[in-house]
Amino acid sequence: MTDTRTRILDVAENLTQAKGFSNFSYLDLAAEIGVKNSSIHYHFKAKKDLALALVERIRKVHGEAFQDINLRLDTPQERLNALINHFRQYIQNEKICMCGMMAAEFQTVSPEVRKALVLYFDDMRKWLTNQFFQMNVPNPEDRALQFLSGLEGSLLLARLEADPTMVDRSLDVFVNH
Repeated sequence: MTDTRTRILDVAENLTQAKGFSNFSYLDLAAEIGVKNSSIHYHFKAKKDLALALVERIRKVHGEAFQDINLRLDTPQERLNALINHFRQYIQNEKICMCGMMAAEFQTVSPEVRKALVLYFDDMRKWLTNQFFQMNVPNPEDRALQFLSGLEGSLLLARLEADPTMVDRSLDVFVNH
């Protein structure tokens, strides 16, 4: 059985991906989980603590996923496709990248959460840069930034238009150049 803290994080992540971090309260979380509001506060004193825990958790999960992708797949093109497939699933579930959603709400999150978001996206850009470096792409750092921008932007558009293929159409040029 999942412990309460993990369940809070799971539900908060889902709510953030579906509605945005600033569009739910601890009361919403408590109702969804079936606990008292005080239980949420026991684990996360303030909402900024919850936000920080969410970003740190997803950063760790994605870091482990990058390592796994690197070990399982031989080529950078295969690795990029695996990343695209991972993020496309968000659209299929009517969600969006949690850190992308929080970054869009930049003004409403604490400075600590902003720093954690920067670290998350730095990790992503470094991993992407390495893939493009292995592909012998000129300016792999710029290409990684373009890919990441295309990924986040295509997720927004795909969600808006309920069309997961927009992610592939946007990013295909990076994989099959």
